[in-house]
Amino acid sequence: MSDFEDRPYQPIEAYALLSNCEGSALVARDGGIDWACLERFDADPAFSRLLDRARGGHFTIRPTERFETARHYLSRSNVLETTFTTATGFVTLHDFMVGPEGGDGRPRLVRRVTGVSGRVPMRAAYRPLAGFAEGFAPLEVEGGRVTAAGCPGLVSDVTFAPEGDVAVARFTVEGGQDRSFALYCGALPRTCPDARALMEATRRAWTLWTEGAAYVGPLADELMRSALVLKGLTYEPTGAMVAAPTTSLPEEVGGVRNWDYRFCWIRDACLSFYVLKKFGMTREAEAFFGFVTELCEREESRLKPLYSISGEADLREIRVGHFEGWRGSAPVRHGNEAAEQHQADAYGQVLDLLYLYQRLGGTIPEAMRTHGARLADISAAHWHEPDAGLWEPRKPEQRYLHAAIMNWVALDRAIRLFGEREEWCRERDRIVACVNGEGLHRDGYYPQYLGGDEVDAALLIAPMVGFPVDEAAFARTVDGVIERLGHGHLVYRYKNDDGLPGHEGTFLLCAFWLVDALLWLGRGEEARTRFQALRAMQNDVGLYAEEAAEDGTFLGNFPQAFSHLGFIHSALVLDLFEHGGRAAVQGTYADRSLRETEARRAPSIVGAQ
Repeated sequence: MSDFEDRPYQPIEAYALLSNCEGSALVARDGGIDWACLERFDADPAFSRLLDRARGGHFTIRPTERFETARHYLSRSNVLETTFTTATGFVTLHDFMVGPEGGDGRPRLVRRVTGVSGRVPMRAAYRPLAGFAEGFAPLEVEGGRVTAAGCPGLVSDVTFAPEGDVAVARFTVEGGQDRSFALYCGALPRTCPDARALMEATRRAWTLWTEGAAYVGPLADELMRSALVLKGLTYEPTGAMVAAPTTSLPEEVGGVRNWDYRFCWIRDACLSFYVLKKFGMTREAEAFFGFVTELCEREESRLKPLYSISGEADLREIRVGHFEGWRGSAPVRHGNEAAEQHQADAYGQVLDLLYLYQRLGGTIPEAMRTHGARLADISAAHWHEPDAGLWEPRKPEQRYLHAAIMNWVALDRAIRLFGEREEWCRERDRIVACVNGEGLHRDGYYPQYLGGDEVDAALLIAPMVGFPVDEAAFARTVDGVIERLGHGHLVYRYKNDDGLPGHEGTFLLCAFWLVDALLWLGRGEEARTRFQALRAMQNDVGLYAEEAAEDGTFLGNFPQAFSHLGFIHSALVLDLFEHGGRAAVQGTYADRSLRETEARRAPSIVGAQ
C-alpha cells in the first residue's frame, strides 16, 4: 500500500469546505478529498476516508515529491486555491463545486491543476466508495474516464490506469500548463469540460451573492467567510440549512459522542438566518419560511427539533459497524435519533425570525401568520411542561430555564406580530415570574433547570433575546459559567451527567455567547479579549468546527453553522458596543439589527431583489 493510501488521519482543522448549495466536500491540505456527498448534503458519501482511512474512498491530487502548501479561498467565493511548493517548481490546485445554474448535465466537482513555474511531477489517485459499502466496486478505466458502480464518474484530460483498486494518473505540469478533472453524478461526457470557464462562472456567482453585505468594517473579509459558510450549508432546493456537512466527527477522540449533523435543526437554521439578515443577506430566509410553513401544515404546527433537508422527519439512526471512525472514534452514524425528542425552544426561534423579518420591512405570508399564532398557542399551553432541552441529553426530560425563556420569546413576538391575546399576555408574564422567582437558585443565579444546581451556558442568551432578567442574577450566572464551565477563553456547554459515557470538548458557540453576555453587562474589556482569542482559532481558511479540545484542536462536525453564526453575531454586537456602549446592545435581535454604526448599515427587506 502506497503512502497515498497508508496515510494517517488528518486533523479536522486541516480541511476546507466546498459547496454548491446542494452537496459538499472536504479537501485536506495535502490535496485529498476525504469526504464528499455530491448530490445532496445527506446523501451517502462518494469519498469517506475522513471516517476510515483504509476502507473509505478518496480523490487525491498532489506532487509526487516533498512539498509545502499554502491555501486560501478566492476572494468572496467558495473556490479553493492550494499552492504546492516543491524543490522543482510551484503548482496551484483549484477545487470547486458547480451549482444548479450549471444545468442538469454539469459536473458536480471540478479540480484544476495549473503549473506556475518550474516542472512538477504530479499524481492523481481516484478511489471512490459507494456510500458506506463494505468493499470497493471494480473500476472501469478508459483513458481519462473512470467509472464504478454506484459512484460518481471521473473524466480528465490526463490518462488514468488501474493500480490495484485505485485509478492512478501520473503527469507533469510546467509553468502555464493546465490539467483538469471533473466528477459527474449522471452521464459521463467523452471529454473534460472547460475548467477555467466553469471556475470563473462559479467564482462570479459567489461574488455576486456577497454584494448585499451591510458590514464594511475591519473584519469584513473574515465575517464574509463565515457568511459564505452559512450560505454554503443551505440546501437551495428547499431553503433548509444543515448544521454541518459531516457525520460522526467526534466530540471526544475515541469516544461515542459522534452524531450525524447533515440535517436541518429548526433552531440552528433560525439563528443562522438571524445573522445573515443582520449581515445584510436578507433573501436567505424566504425559502426557509416556505420550508417551515410546509412543516407546520403537515405537523399541525407541532415542530420536531430537526428534519431532513427535504422535510422528512424519519431520521432513524443507523450504525456503520465496519467503519472505524475518525481516529478510531466509533460508532459512525447515519441518521439522528434526536429527531424524536421534544424541544420546546424551536417555537420561539421561528417567531423571533418572523419578527425580525417584519421589522426589516418584510411582509409575512398569511399561511405563516396562521402557523405563527398556532406556535404561540402551543407555547402558552405547554411552556411549564418538561422537555428534552436544546443540548439533547439522553436523559429524562426536565423543566429547562432556556426552554422557558424561548417560550417567553414565542409569546412576546406573537403579541408584537399579531396583537395582544389574553392567554398569551397571561402566560408570558407567568414565565417571567417563574424564571425570576422559583427558577432562581438559592445562591442567586439561573441554574440549568428548575430545582437544579448546575450552570448551563444556554442561559447566556437570556438578555440577548430581550428577556427581562434580574441583572444581578444574570451577572452571577455569567460568573458561574466562567468559573465552572470556562477554560481560558473556551466554554463548555455544561458539565453535569447527560446520560452518555465519556466527555465532550468545549462548545465554540457558547464561547461567543459569553462574549455577547459580557457586552450586555458592560464588561467590554473582558469581551474583547475573549473575542480576539476565539477569532485566532479559525483554521488557515477561516473555518470553525463545532467544538475544541482544551489545547485548541478542533473536535466535532465541521464546519459548524453554530460556530460561524456565533462569530458573526459577536463581531456585530461588539461593533455596536464600540459605537454606542452598553445601551446599544440592549433589546431584541431585531432591535440591534436596526441600529447602525460607521461600519454597518441596517439591512432592509424593502427593495431587496
